[in-house]
Amino acid sequence: MRIRVFYHDKCFDGACSAAVFSRFYRERIRQNVEFEYLGLVHRAGALFNEGDFTGDENAIVDFKYSPSPCITWWFDHHQSAFLTPEDASHFEQDTGNNKFYDPGYRSCTKFIAVIAKERFGFNAEPLAELIEWADIIDGALYPDPETAVEMREPAMKLTMVIESNQQSGFIPRLPTNHWWKSSANRKSPSGFPP
Repeated sequence: MRIRVFYHDKCFDGACSAAVFSRFYRERIRQNVEFEYLGLVHRAGALFNEGDFTGDENAIVDFKYSPSPCITWWFDHHQSAFLTPEDASHFEQDTGNNKFYDPGYRSCTKFIAVIAKERFGFNAEPLAELIEWADIIDGALYPDPETAVEMREPAMKLTMVIESNQQSGFIPRLPTNHWWKSSANRKSPSGFPP
């Protein structure tokens, strides 16, 4: 089975949302799946190409709503999630249990983790630090101005790389080891093994 995950590209929360969704899906929905990741960016005109929704299931995380019948999962926390009143109405009338919206969350990463735990029994505890950093970065919840400006923490450095990278398909190629898990395990200032 092939799952296409569409995420907010060039965004730390978008990348983390895709990672948390994929882990949740593999652990609580279906194990034998192949994930494909496609970044989405805000632009004038149509945001989605219906022809891209070719997975057996298609998920959108941390990005605007699509009323396409091909979208089987959707998570977002932005107040601007719906492009039109018709999109909002379509979402409200959806009777499935796989589309979620709550603008009260600072990050989509945390929103996914909470919904996955409450509705599907997902254990997000191993991802707690990732979820915390997504909330800090996307919600601008830095403890002080220096943390935001100096960007010393590995998550902050990764944010700079993600947001400035111009290579298509870069985010899915990021290391899968959890370099952020413990400062004692960090191998180099960049967070990647030397």
